[in-house]
Amino acid sequence: MIKGVTVTFNFETETSVVTDVKCSVDGMVKKTRATTKKSHVVEEMASESIITLEENKLCFNNKAVAEMELVYEDRIVIIFEPEGPKKNKILIPTIGKDTSFDQPGSGNKLTKTNSIGYKGKQNAVLAEFGTEFTLEPFKEGIWKLISKNGVEKTLQEKIEIVEKEEPIVIIDADETVQIDEFAFNL
Repeated sequence: MIKGVTVTFNFETETSVVTDVKCSVDGMVKKTRATTKKSHVVEEMASESIITLEENKLCFNNKAVAEMELVYEDRIVIIFEPEGPKKNKILIPTIGKDTSFDQPGSGNKLTKTNSIGYKGKQNAVLAEFGTEFTLEPFKEGIWKLISKNGVEKTLQEKIEIVEKEEPIVIIDADETVQIDEFAFNL
């Protein structure tokens, strides 16, 4: 048995929108929903550049992406730089593209959702400075991450000095060596 099917619709060529779809089979008319192509949603630009540290990633708002001129798959690097008087230098996290730090190929790639993977020790160290940051220009292509929590760490607070009262003893099958002094230079 052959049935006649008629499909009618309106198609707007400029916007690729299909409307008024009607399907009739042997006199019965069924209406279907109008289908439209999902258009690109335009976000309103944020008033301030904010970078948020989450459990396993670093998220950039649209203003931060625009200010840093980032695009999908750019590599982002964070380096802690000392700043201030020589005696009490303060460490500040700085951020930029791998090319800005002359370290091509290093860092983490920016995803389509404007975030980078930032896990483990990297995440823990940056978390000591805060979880929400604003951007402040530092050098060409490099910005300071300014904590909204106001946490600052001095260089002396970040360097761990381990002192042991007992000397280190190395036992070898042939002889025992005692180390009374241990020097480490940066």
